Amino acid sequence: HNQDWPVCITVGSQAAHAAGVALAIRLKGEKRAVVCTMGDGATSKGDVYEAMNMAGLWQLPLVFVVVNNQWAISMPRQQQTACASLAQKAFAAGFGGEQVDGNDVIAVSHAVSMAVAGARSGHGPRLIEALTYRLADHTTSDDASRYRDDEAVSQHWQEEPLLRLRLYLTAANQWTKDDEEASQIELGGLVERAAETYLARAPDIPEAMFDHLYSRLPVDLAAQRAALSNGGARD
Repeated sequence: HNQDWPVCITVGSQAAHAAGVALAIRLKGEKRAVVCTMGDGATSKGDVYEAMNMAGLWQLPLVFVVVNNQWAISMPRQQQTACASLAQKAFAAGFGGEQVDGNDVIAVSHAVSMAVAGARSGHGPRLIEALTYRLADHTTSDDASRYRDDEAVSQHWQEEPLLRLRLYLTAANQWTKDDEEASQIELGGLVERAAETYLARAPDIPEAMFDHLYSRLPVDLAAQRAALSNGGARD
């Protein structure tokens, strides 16, 4: 079964969490694996280097998937690191890394599936660098036209993953316009039902933010939780 963790706002911190979960899996003797995704910019963070080092040292069932879209917000890939590839950073940590065409859905699926199968079988960690290009702004507050060329973006739109997959499946007589319309209706329904389920939930109490940090709250955080329960932070 899948256990999906929430997105980490602090860039790169998820790698350390993933290493911890992978260590727990190994200690329990479970045939499971952890997949940790990140962007190219995260590979320059100390958290990621430390997690990779531990993954290699302890041969953890952990797969790092780096989405190299060439930009860490406004920082181009060439100004982030002197490494010829991000995949080769795995070698220093004692495990294998590979590059894959990140715009090829089938290639990415195959590479990740093989890496996960290897991790589950006790073959240790692996890093997959998915080469792609960020087509949109980094966030809604970003204006990428200030720091990159519109012509380059237009060229990369020709390699857009969903477009490529549609063309491939259509050429193989495995996808039609009717299939696409039916899929959009089905998936749209799934999204709508998921949104309705979420909106129907009762909101969590503010104290819930403390509930999954520690097995036993430290004294200072316990005091903060108690103060919040007593309405101190709501005044």
